[in-house]
Amino acid sequence: MGAPNFFVVGTPKAGTTALYYYLDQHPSIYMSPIKEPAFFATDLFELKRQLGTVEADPNELQAYLNGPMTERRNGVISDWEDYLKLFKNVRQETAVGEVSANYLGSSVAPRAIRERIPHARILIMLRDPVDRLYSQYSEALAEGEAQPEFLSWVDEQREAEEKLDPRLGAVWNGFYARHVTRYRAHFPEEQIRIYFYQDYRKTPRQTLKDIFTFLEVDPDFETDMSRRHNVTLQPRSRILQTATAPVRTVLRHLLPSEVREGLKSKIHRRPRQLTAAERRAVLRIYQQDIRELQDLVKRDLSEWIR
Repeated sequence: MGAPNFFVVGTPKAGTTALYYYLDQHPSIYMSPIKEPAFFATDLFELKRQLGTVEADPNELQAYLNGPMTERRNGVISDWEDYLKLFKNVRQETAVGEVSANYLGSSVAPRAIRERIPHARILIMLRDPVDRLYSQYSEALAEGEAQPEFLSWVDEQREAEEKLDPRLGAVWNGFYARHVTRYRAHFPEEQIRIYFYQDYRKTPRQTLKDIFTFLEVDPDFETDMSRRHNVTLQPRSRILQTATAPVRTVLRHLLPSEVREGLKSKIHRRPRQLTAAERRAVLRIYQQDIRELQDLVKRDLSEWIR
């Protein structure tokens, strides 16, 4: 069995789920059937447990890994031999990869990837850190894991993250300058490609073409981008959210994804806009890091500091 030769390492809530499915369409690209295996981010396993993406039943996970793995799913992999099974179905594909969006904030993932796969190519997708944090909050709110007041949630996250060593969490994910610096300490710049969510949204096909070129596959492959993936929503009603909480986990495993998405749209809506006061408060957290990132990547990010 082979191993991956490229990684989409983050960041969460920056279009990486859609990118996973778009890359998977290319005939010369093989994507791990488990999205977010997080094998190289051992410091994030506890966070993944909190997010509910760890396989609760080890026997079920083994049955999946030893089977045809025809369906896509999430789940953390902690054993190297199990991890390699994710790529046992590689045939003629030349670019073999996986997406674990929390690799970017992981303190150990860059070194761990470098030690196992020194030639790996690293793709990083970055999004305005204020918008990204609000999107992650909205997801937590939709899952019943956050209270309605955004800035209170931010304060709770910061307090909790400051107690962790190594650091991890929703607020920590947005300190891009230090995360990019960590990857550059372990990989040469020619093996790292940084993309920006705003470009990805405005010119998705151009972004994909550049990614395909970076991965040395046919850049002119026409990807079907008609379906949206992992759209951020918030609950329409706190009462309905609370009432459905006991059955959501069960339904997540029992119902087909199309049915789940249909039900989700009935009890959720698109998030409200951030207020100016909320944006200013969160921007104070990231402002210095944004300026450092500008110098690192040689790009004007003043629109993030407006």
